[in-house]
Amino acid sequence: MLNTVENFLNKYNIKNATIALGFSSGPDSCALALILNELKEKYNLKLILCYFNHNWRDEALEEEIFTENFAKKLNINFLIGKAPKDAKKSEEIARELRYDFFNEISKKYNSEYIFLAHNKNDNIETLIYRIIKGTSIKGLCSIPEKREIFYRPFLSITKDEILNFLKQNNQNFMIDSSNEDTKYKRNLIRKKILPLFKEISPNYLNNIENLIKNSINSREIIEEKIEEIKKEIFNKDKIYYEKYVNLDVKYRLEILNDFIGNYLKYRNRKNLIMYDDFILNNKHSKTSLNSDYFLRTRYKMIFIEENNKCKKI
Repeated sequence: MLNTVENFLNKYNIKNATIALGFSSGPDSCALALILNELKEKYNLKLILCYFNHNWRDEALEEEIFTENFAKKLNINFLIGKAPKDAKKSEEIARELRYDFFNEISKKYNSEYIFLAHNKNDNIETLIYRIIKGTSIKGLCSIPEKREIFYRPFLSITKDEILNFLKQNNQNFMIDSSNEDTKYKRNLIRKKILPLFKEISPNYLNNIENLIKNSINSREIIEEKIEEIKKEIFNKDKIYYEKYVNLDVKYRLEILNDFIGNYLKYRNRKNLIMYDDFILNNKHSKTSLNSDYFLRTRYKMIFIEENNKCKKI
């Protein structure tokens, strides 16, 4: 595992840097913290453990204490963030607040590296969830190893490997009780669905990981082609209407997925076809993407418009 993380640091040329580690007090982040601490002198790294309390669970206060003691044991800095007590309790809101916390730390400490401890099992669970919801080739790529300032060096490491590593190093950790609640879809996949996969193929983790890697390769080929087309049909952040409608549908859907996908609650083929139909049948109109933004056709262009303020982005 140490070699895996060291190879990851070398791959992205990470040295002489401040790394903020998203720390949950669970096994994955504890293991990653131990390994980064082992490598910090060699790569001249300054580490910061970053724990975010969502104010959902009673044991969160215990996790804060664990984080503090763990950081002091390793002689590294730590930061505690907390969600507002009146914040809506949903997985989506919790994720937004957590990533806002990480981004604030990045700016405050001038760090270009936020490390997250997602592992191979997490990657597979994410893929299964996306398949069930209906996803694209981009979705089949699952969790990215790197996106913007977020890095995940554990994606090739299984949960069992992490637990064995902690056992060998006599390192305890906290268990999030909500991980046992199957009302959360990822827990249901992990506890009920993946054991059936294992019955079919004991090597299912590696097999599905290969699917993810193949999807990444395919996606890179697609993106190269789409970038060529975008140079022809885009004018800054707007699309030429006539050039768009004259494209083959397979290219239109890929471009539309890239253009509006992040604004959609459900990024699936059904919704993309719906918005594509809207464009084909409306040269001068608008339709809602979400509560804040519209997809607009006007003046022979296609663009995104902010709701109420008519601010083009």
